[in-house]
Amino acid sequence: MNKFILLFSQSYTNKLKAKSFLITTLIMLAGIACFFMWPTISSWFSSDDKPMTVAVSDQTNAQAATYFHSSKQIKFTPTTRSVHQEEQRIVKGKTDALLVLSLDQKGALQAELKTKNPLQLTDQQMLEEQTRAANQLFTIQQLNLSAEQAQKIMNQKIELHQKVLTKNAENGKTSGQKSTATLVSYAVAFIIYLFVLSYLSIISSEIAAEKDSRIMEIIISSTSPVTHLLSRVFGTLALAMTQFIVLIGGALLMARAFQDGKYWDMVSTLLSELTLGYTVFAILFFFLACLLYTLVGAVLGSLVNKVQDVGQAVMPVTMLLMVGFFIAISGMSNPDTMLIKIFSYVPFTASMIMPMRIGATDMALWQAFVSLVFLVLTIIGLFLFSLRFYRGSVLTYSNGSIIKKIKQAILLSK
Repeated sequence: MNKFILLFSQSYTNKLKAKSFLITTLIMLAGIACFFMWPTISSWFSSDDKPMTVAVSDQTNAQAATYFHSSKQIKFTPTTRSVHQEEQRIVKGKTDALLVLSLDQKGALQAELKTKNPLQLTDQQMLEEQTRAANQLFTIQQLNLSAEQAQKIMNQKIELHQKVLTKNAENGKTSGQKSTATLVSYAVAFIIYLFVLSYLSIISSEIAAEKDSRIMEIIISSTSPVTHLLSRVFGTLALAMTQFIVLIGGALLMARAFQDGKYWDMVSTLLSELTLGYTVFAILFFFLACLLYTLVGAVLGSLVNKVQDVGQAVMPVTMLLMVGFFIAISGMSNPDTMLIKIFSYVPFTASMIMPMRIGATDMALWQAFVSLVFLVLTIIGLFLFSLRFYRGSVLTYSNGSIIKKIKQAILLSK
């Protein structure tokens, strides 16, 4: 136990004090700060140009132009000039655009926008939104409704509540709860992908570096391979949890401090829509994913002789991570597909996919528990295999393919 604590402390503190770890953490904190300060940062680079001027030529004889309201970005100005005259003003740069309003044969509103050059995406989207809103108001006016009736229609909202008739079954989640869980699950999948990919490389490189410098022989001569494996795995895992806590803590402090606590209120509202079961399962899947891939990284690092070969050794695992991440992204549009259901039970991808199913679907929690059990059993099996396999692989310096080294390590571990 004393040797384990010594090796664990040495592995953890050395990585914690490393400049690469400090710089990476500071860069991530700076990225989080930029996210919270983005409105301020974007204002530094925004120009002080006047708002986009749009002349509105109303040919409907129904005062449709009055439904277009100016904003800081777009200024609508009704015009009595002809379309040709306004087109000339656009060419000369006196007006940015011309919006021609007319009616079709059925009396529906039509809009045509004329500009000198193609519009930027943001300007185009704002104009489309203004046109849709104006069309709604115009259609309501054609129905001869009062102002109060029209406003009531515009503000009317309804939420569909689901009631399940099956006995002993819970009622379904609302679409808002599912949408929130989908967004949070995407963030969970991204964090798992980022952390696992980083620390998979870290532990593989550390063990490969010890083999490359022959320090491994000195360490193994004074302690067992099992103790060395456990110290490196838990040292790397502790480092990952430390960085995770620092980043989450920094993000929460920034959310509370920036924009007068606006982001803190948004985070509080977001978390209030998540169930306790979802939160617990998401944390467990995150921790177990880090543990699973840290074990895999340690085994792969023990197979190579040089640090330069680590990238080739971990490439299959990296591809597996990418598969799980992209499947999780595909589940944002429809988390009930068969592809999502299948890979939510595969231990190497379940951590990124099952949290999305828990929050964004009406699945029973026993399914998440089954997936969690599969993941735990996989970790236990891999752990027992690693303890035996590591004895043969850690001091294997033969050349050849990874498959050949695995066979040799298995023979030596017997």
